[in-house]
Amino acid sequence: MKKILVALVCIVALIGCKDELNLPEYNSYVDSTPPSIEIVTPLDNQEFTGTNIIDLQYNLRDDYKLASFSLRIIPSDIDLSEFSDEIQIDDSIYTYSNQYTLPSSDPMTYEVNISAQDSLGFGTNKVYFFTYE
Repeated sequence: MKKILVALVCIVALIGCKDELNLPEYNSYVDSTPPSIEIVTPLDNQEFTGTNIIDLQYNLRDDYKLASFSLRIIPSDIDLSEFSDEIQIDDSIYTYSNQYTLPSSDPMTYEVNISAQDSLGFGTNKVYFFTYE
C-alpha cells in the first residue's frame, strides 16, 4: 500500500512540475508552417529617381513565434559594398523599418534578399530587385 501511495505522490508531483521539467504537453499546438513576409517598400521592380535614401519596410508574421529576420541589399556594381542587417525576434508579429542610403548616384539595379525564420527552424526566403535611375 505504501508503494502505491508513494507512486501516486510521485505522479502528482511530476504532473504539477511538468513545466519546470520541460515535459511535453500532448495537447499543445504544433507549428508546421513557415513565417510570412509582406514586402511594403521597396516593391519588386520599383524604380526610384531623385532620392538617395530608400525606405525599407517588411511585415513578418508566424503562427507561433518568429526567431530572426535577415536582409541583404546587393548593388549590381560589385565594387560597391552591400548592406546587411539581422534582427533577433521573440514575437509572432514584427515590422522591420529602416532606411537604406544608396552607395552611388549612378543608375543601378539592386538585389534584395530577405529571410525570416521561426523558433522551430522553418524559414521563408524572398529575392527581388529595385532600380535607381
